[in-house]
Amino acid sequence: MIGRHHSLSGKVIGLVLTQNGILAGLLFYVADAPTPFEMLGIAASLITLTLVTISLAGALINPLRTIAGTVSEIAAGKTAVPREHLARTDEIGSISRALERLCRDHLTRLVEDEEERERQETAAAEARMRDLEAAGDEAHDLKAVVEALDGGLRRLAVGDLTVRIDMPFPERYEGLRADFNHALTILEDVLGMIGSGAHDLHTDRAEACADMAATAEAGGRLTAAIAKTAADVGTLAEALKARKLQAQHAADIAHNARLDLRPPKEMMQAATVAMEAIRKASLKIEPAAANIREIAFQANMLALNAGVEAAHSGEAEADFKTVAEEIRGLAERAAEAAKEISGLSRRSAEAAELGGRSVEKAGGELDAMTIYADAVHGHVAALAAGSGKEIEAIAAVRTTMTTLAKASRDQIVALDALTAKLGRMNREIGTIDHHAGRFTPVTILNAGGVAVPESLKPVKPGSHLRLVKS
Repeated sequence: MIGRHHSLSGKVIGLVLTQNGILAGLLFYVADAPTPFEMLGIAASLITLTLVTISLAGALINPLRTIAGTVSEIAAGKTAVPREHLARTDEIGSISRALERLCRDHLTRLVEDEEERERQETAAAEARMRDLEAAGDEAHDLKAVVEALDGGLRRLAVGDLTVRIDMPFPERYEGLRADFNHALTILEDVLGMIGSGAHDLHTDRAEACADMAATAEAGGRLTAAIAKTAADVGTLAEALKARKLQAQHAADIAHNARLDLRPPKEMMQAATVAMEAIRKASLKIEPAAANIREIAFQANMLALNAGVEAAHSGEAEADFKTVAEEIRGLAERAAEAAKEISGLSRRSAEAAELGGRSVEKAGGELDAMTIYADAVHGHVAALAAGSGKEIEAIAAVRTTMTTLAKASRDQIVALDALTAKLGRMNREIGTIDHHAGRFTPVTILNAGGVAVPESLKPVKPGSHLRLVKS
């Protein structure tokens, strides 16, 4: 914060008054009871002291005021210092001499600054002239560059990608010419590749359409074949179901036949047992017949002995002879009966044995028939089970065929959608090819006929070219 500053005169007056007040106070303090004369002396002394102090202060303040005015004049541009102050040997003289040196230095600096300002103005004017000359040259170069670029861009606008700027540009714009030529080279290569790629894509699209058409046709034939195969598989499944039913029926018949063979087999077994019993019984008759023959032989011997005794006994001869004859006849009949019984027993045993063998053979045949019936039942049951598995397999094949047919139809639909996409792609490729085909070499026609391309000669200022597609 800047404080308030009072004038130097006011400060001196305040100092004098303060000094006089202090001195008067001291004098009145020293004098216990001053007389009027003393008071008058004190007042005169104070007035004298005040005047002396004011005089001294004036002698000090007046040169300072003069110096202050001189400083103000120096600040206003005056460079002279009053000579009366320079000759003084006190502080005022030192201040005046310092102000004089300051004025001389200030004047020197002013002169130097003026000279420097003039030099700078001269240099600035020269620089402006050089800049104007350079700007003129640059404007001329820029005009040539712009005209060359204008010609190249106008040729590019009509589709000529072979345009190049061969005219040398100023060094600062040479990079622009190189970038322009490089960009057009890249653009020509890219559009050439785009055109070539569009042509290749068009060819590939045509081949893909033909391949997809052939694939769709083959898919249609395959779908029809799969559908026919599925129908045939369905017919085969129905036939297998019928065969399975027939096989099951045949298995039931074989099972019933096997069950029907059990009673005859049991009867054959019973007949075999009966024949064996008859054979054994016939074998038991033979000893009885042998006993009867033995009894007949004994009876015949008794009859013979009775005849001998009758020959020796006399009157009883006739009775013994009759009895002997009867016994002999009985023995002969018993022998005949025993012989017949023995023959019948032998024939019965032979017949029973033959019947047993026949029954056993018939039982073997029945066993074989049972085995055959079991085998037929097993094979027919296996056929029925195999038919069931075949039916399941054919059902799976039919399901697979149906799935394949659906997949084939879906593939045909997908091929149709892909064909539509390829059609859209073909139109887009045609659009790309059309736009790429806009960029073609052009021929520059001047008033005198066909001239060399613009890129082979510098662009003339203000020239106008008529561009025609070749």
